[in-house]
Amino acid sequence: MVIMKQRISPSLQLAFIFLVFGISWILITDFVSENFAAGNNTLFINLQHFKGILFIFISALLIYFVSKKLYAHIDNATRKQEEALQRYNMLGMATNDAIWDLNLKTNECYTNRTLQEMFGYAEVELSDNHSWWDNNLHPDDRNRVIESMDYKLSGGGTVWQDEYRFRCKDGSFKRVFDRGFILRDKDGKPFRIIGAMQDVTEQRALQSQLSDQRLQHKNELAHSVIRAQEFERKKVGEELHDNINQLLGVVKLYIEHAQADPEMRDDLLKKSSVYLLQAIEEIRSISRSLMPPTLKDIGLIDSLAELIRSMQVTGKLEIELKTSGFNEEVLLDDMKLMTYRIVQEQLNNIMKHATASHVSIIIFTTEEHVILEIKDNGKGFDVNSPKTGIGFKNMRNRLEVFNGTMKTESSPGQGCLLHVEFGIRQPENDLELH
Repeated sequence: MVIMKQRISPSLQLAFIFLVFGISWILITDFVSENFAAGNNTLFINLQHFKGILFIFISALLIYFVSKKLYAHIDNATRKQEEALQRYNMLGMATNDAIWDLNLKTNECYTNRTLQEMFGYAEVELSDNHSWWDNNLHPDDRNRVIESMDYKLSGGGTVWQDEYRFRCKDGSFKRVFDRGFILRDKDGKPFRIIGAMQDVTEQRALQSQLSDQRLQHKNELAHSVIRAQEFERKKVGEELHDNINQLLGVVKLYIEHAQADPEMRDDLLKKSSVYLLQAIEEIRSISRSLMPPTLKDIGLIDSLAELIRSMQVTGKLEIELKTSGFNEEVLLDDMKLMTYRIVQEQLNNIMKHATASHVSIIIFTTEEHVILEIKDNGKGFDVNSPKTGIGFKNMRNRLEVFNGTMKTESSPGQGCLLHVEFGIRQPENDLELH
């Protein structure tokens, strides 16, 4: 009976049951009537009338109960279909996606309210056929999108997706990401597509804006690096001109006097030697500040210790380095160089401007970050002052390459605390540091 329900319509089922019952009734009742009448025609005729009336009565009851049962199944199926359609409609209203349902045989298309509101079309404009979709594709996208769908329909695929521009009712275009699921019959022919559109116009605009901002930031960073390099060249030029050039000029003068005055030759040559040694030391000092430290050979901690020793030669500044909890193995070489340059830059700032007697350097690592703090007991400064030295700009530029942050806490007479933090993971599109 279950198989019959699946293959035969309710009307055919009712006709088949009535046909079987009618034939069975006639054959059985005729046989019983003939045997019961036993040749009595009057009795046989009366039995035939009674049998006809009884047939009509039983048939009516049979039709009533069978049709009631059949229509109960129809009502149940209709109710389930209406509930499924209601859930489908409510799901379409609840989601932010624009739902469409295209019947490929009739070209009828169902759309939810979100799609109608997204593009500004009325339901009646979208339900007749799917020509509204073909006609409203952006001219530059139309051939590509239609070819991709036709290829998927003819190629036996079940999922189609694409991103394109679609015309709204007011003539503007929105960029959408469209994804459709293709339903096929037992022969593999597509008969229906159910899909969902997502409006990604704002998302793509933000991505484009972010890309432009990244490019602008990269250009600004490159310009800052160039300015920093020019500043370093200027500083080296000033050192060479104002100090080393003066020393070598004095040496040249002494040698010329020594050649002209033999009596003072030895004394002038000794003085020339002293000034030459001073010039050599100045050149070595400038070279050390410009050349990257040998971090790969001795490591970051030892390089920092060597830097501190060279700055403590005068004995005017006590520098304390604390590295407990620091694991330099997790740092990339460029990160180590950046850390070294920041410490070097800040110590130079302290020696030139802070009039400090003590500096504390603390560096440690967490699971994801490196923390560096440099604190001095110098005269301090107003952090809200609009004037920012080139040294702080250089440090910020270096940190931005690794998405790091830098904060300064200071006030007049209270020294300065420099707090630096950057992630251990290497960011994308990193720049090489020098």
